[in-house]
Amino acid sequence: MIGMSADLFWISVGVAFIYGSIVGSFLNVCIWRIPREESLVIPPSHCPECDTRLRGWDLIPIVSYLVSGRRCRYCGAPISARYIIVELISALLFVALYIHFGWSVEFFVYAIFGSALIVALFVDLDHFIIPDQVVALGIAVGILHNIWQCIAGREWLVRLPLPGIGSAVPLPASIAGAVVCAAIFYAIAVLSAKAFRKEAMGAGDIKLAAAIGANLPLAEALFSFFVAVALGSVIGIALMILRKKGRRDYVPFGPMMVAGALAAIFYGQAAITAWLRFYGLSG
Repeated sequence: MIGMSADLFWISVGVAFIYGSIVGSFLNVCIWRIPREESLVIPPSHCPECDTRLRGWDLIPIVSYLVSGRRCRYCGAPISARYIIVELISALLFVALYIHFGWSVEFFVYAIFGSALIVALFVDLDHFIIPDQVVALGIAVGILHNIWQCIAGREWLVRLPLPGIGSAVPLPASIAGAVVCAAIFYAIAVLSAKAFRKEAMGAGDIKLAAAIGANLPLAEALFSFFVAVALGSVIGIALMILRKKGRRDYVPFGPMMVAGALAAIFYGQAAITAWLRFYGLSG
């Protein structure tokens, strides 16, 4: 960071890592309990095998998993590597956000939104659903960020042409982005269902597109979808080559959308600028 000593920078990186790992520990609870429609707070954290309530030293992010030998201290049941993976991803995400945004409003906005995306990714992998709670949180964060932009005197309105109305209507960027992105995915879902006579885009993907549109500028949201489609194509072809999936087998698209959204947060603006310069559309 400009004007910051190296010591303070690394202390801040450490704080972001620890904070992110703690959030990641909570995300593991969300990933397990939300699809099962369980409370996030009751009962307290416990071993799913022996039902023993976990103590504080059992819940230290990353450390407890390694110290326990990847097994429950009470019944010896193996602990899924998913727990430490989620904690590490969350911790590294927070570090990357700090390096990119510093301790700013954007850091906290994208930390919350990124956490919601992590939950969406792993729940979709396990259950082929995008939880409504995750979508609602994502859209709410985008709208609140938009309100803060208004208060801070930043640009927060966009003019959106609507069918049946002669002129463009000014709307909050978060609302306009959510509507446009959801409409794009809805159109893709309808057209692909007619073309292939099967559901190619779930309702959860459409809702997740709305959450992404609420948090990213429209151009960056579209870039995220391009990344998602490209990544999905590569992974889908690879799975067919390896004979892990057939042509008619379902591959969850939510994880690709999450990867695309995270790529857009960090590289979307730079990628769009480079694209415009390549085609001579920007100086």
